[in-house]
Amino acid sequence: MRRVAAFRLVVALVLAVALAGCSSGPPADEVRAAVQAQLDAALDGRVLTVSRFTRAGGASLREGDGRLVYFNAALALERDYDFTRWDAHNVASLAALVGAGPRGIVGLGDGGNRKGDMLGVYGSAGFRREGSSWRQVPLAGPAAGAPPASIAAGAVAGVPPGPREAPPATPLESALARLAALVREPAPVPIGEAEREAILLEEVEGAVRNARRRLEHAATLVELAAGPAGGAYAEVRAALEARAAAARVPFAAQPSAGSVANVRLLHEREVQFALVQNDVARAAYLGSGRFAGAPQHDLRAVASLFPEPVHLVTMAGRGVASVADLRGRRVNLGAEGSGTRSNATAVLAAHGLPVEALAAARDLDVPDALRALADGTLDAAFVTVHAPARELQRAFVAGQYALVPIGPAPALLDAGLVPLALPARTYARQAGPLPTVASTALVVTRSDVPDPMVDAMLAMLFERREGVPTAAVSRIGPATARVGVALPWHPRADAFLAGAGAPAPASPKADTIAPR
Repeated sequence: MRRVAAFRLVVALVLAVALAGCSSGPPADEVRAAVQAQLDAALDGRVLTVSRFTRAGGASLREGDGRLVYFNAALALERDYDFTRWDAHNVASLAALVGAGPRGIVGLGDGGNRKGDMLGVYGSAGFRREGSSWRQVPLAGPAAGAPPASIAAGAVAGVPPGPREAPPATPLESALARLAALVREPAPVPIGEAEREAILLEEVEGAVRNARRRLEHAATLVELAAGPAGGAYAEVRAALEARAAAARVPFAAQPSAGSVANVRLLHEREVQFALVQNDVARAAYLGSGRFAGAPQHDLRAVASLFPEPVHLVTMAGRGVASVADLRGRRVNLGAEGSGTRSNATAVLAAHGLPVEALAAARDLDVPDALRALADGTLDAAFVTVHAPARELQRAFVAGQYALVPIGPAPALLDAGLVPLALPARTYARQAGPLPTVASTALVVTRSDVPDPMVDAMLAMLFERREGVPTAAVSRIGPATARVGVALPWHPRADAFLAGAGAPAPASPKADTIAPR
């Protein structure tokens, strides 16, 4: 009897251990192999090898019978790879592949990584139980600690500059008119004319001295029109604020609705620099589109920062496999006046589709458009945003969303868009690279902004490294600083980039708009 009892105890212990192993997810070797397979599929072969791997706990997945496994790993570079390149995986998409948070990867180089480099990762992988085995499932990223992301970081509707004909008097002009009227008034009794002039002269000279002192102080302040909170433009603003503080450069940034509003702020001399989508900048310079009748001929380029790909999103099985399939469909084009809508109408026109050829043209924001796609009241949606967009990442993990390729038609390139491929696995279930087009985020200024201010901005963009190296910020570099620029350069920026070895514009159209 004792032997039977002992045997039963051993069996019970074995079963308990087995069940504990199942409840904690797959074994470490299986998790390691799954992470390696994910990296190989995304990077088109063996670029990163999981050289060391340690499980670091886990948790239950929120839905279904699954486990979230945390791990520490060392990844060895098997060949050179530049995670700052525009057509490569970046820090955000790599973090999504390994389930890491915003600071969960260390070792990425500013100018790319070389064979033999080591990356440290604190990541996670999700698994669901299927019978006696485990299947890896995509994750939208860490559930906590991730910064909010906004799809609105491209260009959102703003108010275009008003007409230039017979503008109303500015407050300064009104004040000067009142001063001129005061000078012409007769001296009040019993003050004589000489005393009146002496008082006026003293006050005017004092005002001139104070105004000059304040102007000299303001001339040292670098002001930037940025964008809405939470997006890629806000990430750039935060990095520039950190770099300005480290360099002791007086710096201020104004949040705004986006590109169109930023052009307005720059034109009205509220700021010296602005973040603007390149096709919006081109339209502003030429006086076309939203800027018809009000060309901004003093607009000048400082640098191109990062791409903002055009995402054409649909649902799997909806029958939309190309832009041509949008005819007679319900399509979200983005808000009126937004960069997304400008890109969407350009893509449609390049494929011979006027907006009137759609069954419905909607102007929903991105969360509402994604919900409409899921519930079947929408067939496709355009979104222009730096990739990978957090909101799209979550949607692709949660539902059967799909991306539609967009070819680089000549009309799109003429409009200022550039060809770009989203690497495989940028989003969940994206099996291979996806061709599309992209606008680029520019820093622009005016022709009258002094050279020292432009020098300060260039130094903050290219010579300092303070601030969080987000996916957008990490892609800022001289090698791509001329991509997508189709307006004249500020001379200091042109000279700086030439000295930094920035390639000449790839397209002859990019630098042939003559200043006026």
